[in-house]
Amino acid sequence: MNNKFVRNSLLLISIEMIAKGLGMLFFIFVARFLGARELGLFAFAMAVANFIVIPAKFGFEDLVQREVSRQPAGTYYYFLNLGAIKGLISGLLLGLYLLGLLLWHSGDTMVMAMAAAFVLVYSFMEFIDSFFRANQRAELELVVRLCFSVCNIVLGIAILYAGYRLQGVLVTQLVSVGVAVTLALFTLQRVAARAEYDWEWGALWRQLTAAAPFAGILVALYLSNQIGVVILNFLSGKEDVGYFASAYRIFDALTLIPAAVTGAFLPVMSMYHVRSLGEFVRTLRFTLKYLFILTAPLVVCTTLLAQPVIIFLYREPFAPSIPALQILGLSLIFSFWNFAAQSVLVARNLERLVLVTIWVVAGVHVAANFLLIPGFSFLGACWAVLATQVIYCAILFAYLLQKYLSFRQLLQLIAIPALSAAVMGLAVYLMRQTPLFISILTGLLVYGGALWVLGGVTPCDQNYLRRIMTPGSGKLSAG
Repeated sequence: MNNKFVRNSLLLISIEMIAKGLGMLFFIFVARFLGARELGLFAFAMAVANFIVIPAKFGFEDLVQREVSRQPAGTYYYFLNLGAIKGLISGLLLGLYLLGLLLWHSGDTMVMAMAAAFVLVYSFMEFIDSFFRANQRAELELVVRLCFSVCNIVLGIAILYAGYRLQGVLVTQLVSVGVAVTLALFTLQRVAARAEYDWEWGALWRQLTAAAPFAGILVALYLSNQIGVVILNFLSGKEDVGYFASAYRIFDALTLIPAAVTGAFLPVMSMYHVRSLGEFVRTLRFTLKYLFILTAPLVVCTTLLAQPVIIFLYREPFAPSIPALQILGLSLIFSFWNFAAQSVLVARNLERLVLVTIWVVAGVHVAANFLLIPGFSFLGACWAVLATQVIYCAILFAYLLQKYLSFRQLLQLIAIPALSAAVMGLAVYLMRQTPLFISILTGLLVYGGALWVLGGVTPCDQNYLRRIMTPGSGKLSAG
């Protein structure tokens, strides 16, 4: 098994934890300064912007991670081809969106426009980072992501304390992401060797065709992830959007842990698909087990400690978000596994099958939001998220992954971690009246101790984790 996989997974998890930790801190300050209603407007503007950016993303990041991981010499070639297409689409989209906002005559036109501009530029940063991931150079992504996160939180907090409100926050985000994209471009130019290049329209078309299934997956994912905010805004109001967004932001930050793991997982699984079936299966099982080990204590904390977590982060005005976090916390296990299972299918060149299944689940999610929000408001949106994650996980495992992992084998993998999480849950429940950090720290110590005593981390696992290699220096290949 390629020990760079573990090394890059851990590094990418660190990137996500640091960057999203800073992002979460930034969001907390925004919530406290702006309140639920203006936070709801911010969340709504970002949700709409995330739909606008879909054609510009077009699944290019997944395509890069799959193809460039197999042919590192294509780094420069893919960057120029896909980057040119992405830039053209982005400019056209932004122009059409601004025209639509002017015709709409909304009082929030400036906020909506700045949010769209930010999301489009941010997608360029993610696009460049996908080349670092494909070449297993996660440390370069670390530099870029930290640049954005640090600039964003420093400038954002400064602008809030200076008395500026939402528009000022969005200006600082635009500045921060612009600096990060500039750094990413400079870094990629330095580490990717130049090569002779000629434009080939046939090649451009082939790459667009190859990326099309990923784009369809992306649309369905955005329907699943963003549509709740849009529907909630129109059926319930911006204050309820703010309550939902405050809880969902915590959930979203936590789900970036499996996103980081699969950032290293997808290129390696793509390579093993064509080289070694045995390593392919072993890597899958190892990843699913340790995703569960990571998520189990998060589920315990978000369900049993939701009240002190919400009050600590957002203060008393956001107390209605407490049950929302408890519902979303139950979704974490399924969400973590869904990331990995989807990557397996992409690595097997079955993205069209992923496209079909995820569109089915997206339809379920949209329907669930329309059914549940009128009666339960933002809690209905949370139940819709849980139902979507459970159904998607059931489809992926019941029909698509049994070739590599039976339900019985899955239960054997997670039995000891699940028992350890139950012991942790009992400890946290008994200490729920103590200060939050003491409860969490005690729970994690109990969980780690139970894992160790019960043998949840096997000697084989320990040996594997020790084989973390330092990446070699040198340039990325170019065509």
